[in-house]
Amino acid sequence: MSLIKELQRRNVFRVAVAYLAVAWLLIEVGATLEPAMHLPDWVDSVLAFFLLLGFPIALFMAWAYELTPEGLKREGEVDIEASVRALGARKWDRMIIVVLLLAVAYFAFDKYLLPDGPGALAPEDVAEAAGTPPALERERVEPIGRAAIPAQSIAVLPFVNLSSDPEQEYFSDGLTEELLNLLAGIAELKVAARTSSFYYKDKLDQVPLLEIARQLEVAHVLEGSVRKSGQQVRITAQLIKADDGYHLWSQTYDRKLDDIFVIQDEISAAVVDALKVTLLGEAPHTRVINTESWELTLQGRFYFNRRGPGDMQRALELFQRAVELDPDNATAWVGVAPLYVYLLDPPRIEEAMVALDKALALEPEHPEALIRKAMVLWFDGQFEASAIVRQRAAAAGPDNPLVLSVLAGEEFAQGNFDQAIVLQRRAVALDPMHVVNVGNLAAYLVAAGRWEEAEPWALKRHEMAPGDNARGGSLTEIYLFRGDAQAALAQLPEELDDELLKSTQGGILVTASAVRHSVGDDAGSLEAVAQYRQQFADSIPLQMAYMHAWRGENDQAFEWLERTFKQYPDPNYKGLILSPYLYSLHDDPRWQQAMARFEQPDEP
Repeated sequence: MSLIKELQRRNVFRVAVAYLAVAWLLIEVGATLEPAMHLPDWVDSVLAFFLLLGFPIALFMAWAYELTPEGLKREGEVDIEASVRALGARKWDRMIIVVLLLAVAYFAFDKYLLPDGPGALAPEDVAEAAGTPPALERERVEPIGRAAIPAQSIAVLPFVNLSSDPEQEYFSDGLTEELLNLLAGIAELKVAARTSSFYYKDKLDQVPLLEIARQLEVAHVLEGSVRKSGQQVRITAQLIKADDGYHLWSQTYDRKLDDIFVIQDEISAAVVDALKVTLLGEAPHTRVINTESWELTLQGRFYFNRRGPGDMQRALELFQRAVELDPDNATAWVGVAPLYVYLLDPPRIEEAMVALDKALALEPEHPEALIRKAMVLWFDGQFEASAIVRQRAAAAGPDNPLVLSVLAGEEFAQGNFDQAIVLQRRAVALDPMHVVNVGNLAAYLVAAGRWEEAEPWALKRHEMAPGDNARGGSLTEIYLFRGDAQAALAQLPEELDDELLKSTQGGILVTASAVRHSVGDDAGSLEAVAQYRQQFADSIPLQMAYMHAWRGENDQAFEWLERTFKQYPDPNYKGLILSPYLYSLHDDPRWQQAMARFEQPDEP
């Protein structure tokens, strides 16, 4: 008897078909249940491994044993002519038919009854499926104004550093940023901002993928890992559909470091293809520069973003080395510029301007380079020149959160609260987990007297950064201005240490003085006034006016306002003068005289 006939006689082929059909059905059902049960991604791999391992075992069992009415028997114990063999074959045939029918039914259910994409699910349905945390439940008091999540949207989550050296984390973070920026250059694709994506860097094993996508308002997530050893890199990337956890695409790259720019372009192209993005023009490509300069830039950005003790000085040195190695590295020029201004004392304005001009010579429409140049010009008192560059930045980066946030800040400084709020809302919508953006929106709403609207944003900021409640637009100020002094007192930090005083530029003393005055603790209020005067009054005299005005000491308040006008003669801080701390001065005749300083003369 030939081998083929013997395999048929022993039902080995039938067992193989039945096993493969059952295995396929188990894998498909498992992939569907995995996101619903919040199982980790490796569960699919483990299931597939054991099913694959079981296949040769099943074939061996079919060869060695026979299915009879009395159960499994060794093949040698069954008469070769017995009718039980035909009975066993019919049982296997029926089993195969049943499994195939189940597979067809599941296929139909998956294709026609389950939602086939994020666009088929309304945002509120996604939120309900994920479960809304208390912070976001309160946020609904003042919603961002979410529209349906576009199908062609993505968040690039921080790639995991799998290198043996933890210091290589700069490389995985930097590669993530590079990919994010590359995808953000595709106008047809909505990409979550860097700060919001990196908010989840240490939370990826705590927050479900669906919840991350919901908060970032995207339909897809790109995640991966990086292993770097010398000049060899292994990069694994996978594109996941957030609502069901399906992997739309995955790839592992084992290359030399010199190929890193090609890898970035390949990943970007794969994402565009998987999301079926129809490009109106050519896709952006990674700018090829000196590899060592590029790696130094990644390190510089890592330390600039981390901002721990000594990190800014280290970032400055790394950016400087990067541009020395490759003067065509625009990203390094943009990185070094703000450090010349905000890190060094005295600020090196001229060197910052040279750095930004070199970046713009390489990339004339670089939004970050433009807005940072506008900021440096403003810092240098060149307000008209700053305004011109700001307009260029607004045109180059209409959806850039940094550009929008800076523009909002300028509108606030000039007392245009409504416009500042509109711009800041847009910045928050684009970068919803950026604590500074959220805090600024709360502060602008507080300044405009819209305290009920400000509260959910202050709550969100406090939950994102629990130690940040001492900043402007805090819950303490909201309760104070709303007339609930006891609630404000409960929010006031128990200890006003040096770090808190420095980080708030004494602002926490202003709030403490006002709160303690409102609850009848006049001694505590005066103590805060005295401490502020000793440590901060020379540099920020305006806040002395805040405290005296809140205490009803109008004469002293106007004296400190006058000192402010003499120390800062430019009229670009009207928004600060309109603070609720000074509301008690509005009925004083001297108030109109003070506000007249901000009136712009009519053009001839």
